[in-house]
Amino acid sequence: MLVTTKYGKIEGVSQDGCAVFRGIPYAAPPVGELRFRRPQPPAPWEGVLRADKWGDKSVQFSNPRGTFYKKEFYSNPDFDAPISEDCLYLNVWVPENMGGDLPVAVYVHGGAFMGGAGSNLPFACAELARRGVIVVTINYRLGALGFLCHPALAEGDAPFGGNYGLWDQIAALRWVRENISAFGGDPDNVTAFGQSAGAMSLQVLAVCRSARGLFRRMILQSGGGYKNPLGVTRKREDAVTFGDDVIKALGGEDRLWTATYDELLPALNDALAQAFIQRKGMPYVPVVDGELVTEDVNELIASGEAAKVPYILGANGNDMTADEKDPRPGNNPMHQGNMAYAGKVDAPVWVYYFDRKLPGDDAGSFHSAELWYVFGSLKYCWRPMEDHDWELSRTIMDYWSNFMKTGDPNGPGLARWERCREEAPCFITLE
Repeated sequence: MLVTTKYGKIEGVSQDGCAVFRGIPYAAPPVGELRFRRPQPPAPWEGVLRADKWGDKSVQFSNPRGTFYKKEFYSNPDFDAPISEDCLYLNVWVPENMGGDLPVAVYVHGGAFMGGAGSNLPFACAELARRGVIVVTINYRLGALGFLCHPALAEGDAPFGGNYGLWDQIAALRWVRENISAFGGDPDNVTAFGQSAGAMSLQVLAVCRSARGLFRRMILQSGGGYKNPLGVTRKREDAVTFGDDVIKALGGEDRLWTATYDELLPALNDALAQAFIQRKGMPYVPVVDGELVTEDVNELIASGEAAKVPYILGANGNDMTADEKDPRPGNNPMHQGNMAYAGKVDAPVWVYYFDRKLPGDDAGSFHSAELWYVFGSLKYCWRPMEDHDWELSRTIMDYWSNFMKTGDPNGPGLARWERCREEAPCFITLE
């Protein structure tokens, strides 16, 4: 499939009933003078861009061999990509032989704002796309390069810089709006969905005026909700202390710009280690910068600033905030935050609780477990999946794709999923 975008022609590859486009640049490489700066449009190119390999992923930590998530999500080299500062790429799955004006779903990956990529193993998107949805996965800047906030990074009306990873996500959504019609997608029918740090990011964008009009609905998996116990944003004065750590590790403010990649990486790792030693929580997260994020996200939600679009929110039975001794929904603060969201936003909200205990070990319905089912990528998982798992995945993809098409997850052959309302709180259990 050959398409012509605003920036040039792109040729994808045919795979699993989809035209797949890997490694499309949606912004200029954030290197040199563009390091610690907001993303700029990509340069147009001559000829045809062969989009057959993943773009480089953002500078990040590595999952050590033998760890739980290394085995779960990082064990297949076909889904790996080099790490570099030049990382602002996206991937597109277009279902073949389905015509045009298709709904579009843009996925923002998780990874504690310090790891992950749009090419990660669970995001083999063909099964979901074949339900009549164009699926886009993106990379964005992570860690200090994505979320450092400090006076040394002042830019225009932003005296402390910061939130570069969020600006990247906005740039990707704008690219989709400008170019997705060339792939057969409807730019006015875009669902933004994400998990963990991706869902936390999108909940921030839901209250950001700079992101208005770029999405029609949202799905927030294990990272949304009112007063989310994971936290969503950090005060600027707290974030600056992390900036001090990075500058100290580099050897001065000027080194933020002049250090080479090989010099930058060990300094960032050293600052990250110090952050974990000295403080609790994730060191690099969205910051209340007074511009993109004007106030604490929970305050903005409570005051009615959340985008008035349909939402799906959910958490897992053994998610990070679950009570290990009694992991019922009522004992899971993340789930309770999802339920509370329905009473704070002027929009339809559906809440789920994913509680399938995955076969293969005793990890249960762990944080991120639902990803295999949402994308229908179970064949890539090491676990001895059962017929029930495949059926559950089909059910979840039906709910998600219905929502992506119409703003309502319900459809023929599915159990009725009732909206969650403040006066009638309810949720569906997926198990």
